[in-house]
Amino acid sequence: MSEALQKSLELLVLGWGGVFVVIMVIYLASLALTKLFPVKR
Repeated sequence: MSEALQKSLELLVLGWGGVFVVIMVIYLASLALTKLFPVKR
């Protein structure tokens, strides 16, 4: 495999990994906020 292709695949994996980490952090923060401040009915 060429060096450029290997480097681009590495960047692709890091980019998508970062996207999923950010989504998980937002999801966990929303869960924590709903536990701390429950909806009043």
